[in-house]
Amino acid sequence: MSIGYIRKKQKLNHNGTVKDVYLAKVCYTNHIDTNTLAEEISKMCSASPADVLMHLRAMEDCIGAHIANGDVVKMDSLGAFYPTIRSTAMDSPEKVNQHSIKGLGMLFRPSQRLMEIIKKAGVNLMDKRVFDAETRSKTKK
Repeated sequence: MSIGYIRKKQKLNHNGTVKDVYLAKVCYTNHIDTNTLAEEISKMCSASPADVLMHLRAMEDCIGAHIANGDVVKMDSLGAFYPTIRSTAMDSPEKVNQHSIKGLGMLFRPSQRLMEIIKKAGVNLMDKRVFDAETRSKTKK
């Protein structure tokens, strides 16, 4: 198990000086859908893929409802989901209102156990080329 990365060239503006810097960026290999997760989970327990899928969909609905209510949803072995807002900075508190809010979202913070699994994964260079900032890494579907 390892997380693949590519090398990406990016322009950095520091105090009016623009220079090229190079960063490691994750190279996504696959998108795993809910059905695939349900099949994998069913192999680890006595539930059928359909039963697991039903529970995953119910969990998605419950988490969504709680986030929409402004709640933090903490799942001990997985992590915590937090509602977020994106807003425009205003020059007075009176101007901060619904119109200054530009978007709603959600932040996920993984549990310590999940982070330990990720940290053990390691990394692997997927492509020796250097990609420009405008270039997107290809994702296998």
